[in-house]
Amino acid sequence: MKKIVALGPEGTYCDVALKKYLKQINKTYEIDYYPSIFRISDYIDSNTLAIVPFENTLDGFVVEAMDQIIMNNYNIISQIKLDIDFAFVSNAKNLEDVKKIYVSFKALGQCSKFISENNFQTIKCDSNIEALNNLNRWDNSYGAIVPMHSLENVNFNLIIPHIADSKSNETRFFIISNEKIKEELTDEVEASLVITAKHDRPGLLFDILKCFDDLNINLKSIMSRPMKTEMGQYRFYFECSLYKDDIEILEMLKNMFKTNQDFILQILGVYNKL
Repeated sequence: MKKIVALGPEGTYCDVALKKYLKQINKTYEIDYYPSIFRISDYIDSNTLAIVPFENTLDGFVVEAMDQIIMNNYNIISQIKLDIDFAFVSNAKNLEDVKKIYVSFKALGQCSKFISENNFQTIKCDSNIEALNNLNRWDNSYGAIVPMHSLENVNFNLIIPHIADSKSNETRFFIISNEKIKEELTDEVEASLVITAKHDRPGLLFDILKCFDDLNINLKSIMSRPMKTEMGQYRFYFECSLYKDDIEILEMLKNMFKTNQDFILQILGVYNKL
C-alpha cells in the first residue's frame, strides 16, 4: 500500500487536513507521521507522498515548507484548505499563575496578541500536539496553545477557547511527491512556479513579470526566497490562476525563459483551485 506522511503526532491540523483530503479523493493510504517540517526529504520516496502546511491567512507562507519543496524539486499534486482555531490550556487555576507556555512554531505567529498580552515565555514545539503532550510533564506554571479539536479528550483546570488573532484563520496544505503525479483537474486550476536568476542585474524582476504580462497570466502571489548559497542571491516563487484548457500556456512561458539565458523556470505543480 502506498504511504503518505503528515506532520505528527496524530491529531495535528496537518493530520486533520490529510484525512479530509483522503475522504475527498476516496482513496486509502497508509499514514505515517514525521516529527518536523524540516525533515520532509527523509520520508518522501517513490512510494510515499507528504502533506505540508503552506500558507496561513494570519501568518502568511510557511517558508520552511516552501524551501523544502523548491530545493528538492518536489511536485505539488493537490491542495486542501482547513479552518484553524486555537485554545489555551493549563492546570493552573488562574491565568496569572502561568509563566511559560508550549506553542508550535506556526501557532506562535497566529496567536501573537494573546501571548503578548499575557507576557508568556514561549517554548517552541514542532507541532500543536507536541505542545499538548509536553504540558502534561510539568507543573501548574506551564500552559500550552493547542487545537480546539484536541480538547475533546483532555481535562484541564483552565481552558480559554478561540485565542487566535482573528476568527478568519485558515491554512492551506499541499500534497507533494518526488514524481510527476497528475490528479483529475477541474475547470479552474492554479500553478506554482519557481524562477531562478543566474545573475543579478537592474530590471531583473521587471523582465520576469513582463513575460507573465505578455501571456496574460493572472498572478496570485510572488515571494522571493534566498538561494542560501551567497548573500544577495534570490529565487522567486510565483502562483498563478488558469483555466484547465489554458495549461499549455505554461509551456509557452517555459520556452520564453529558455530563450532568455538569464533565468531558469521550474513548474512545481498544477492543481485544482480551492
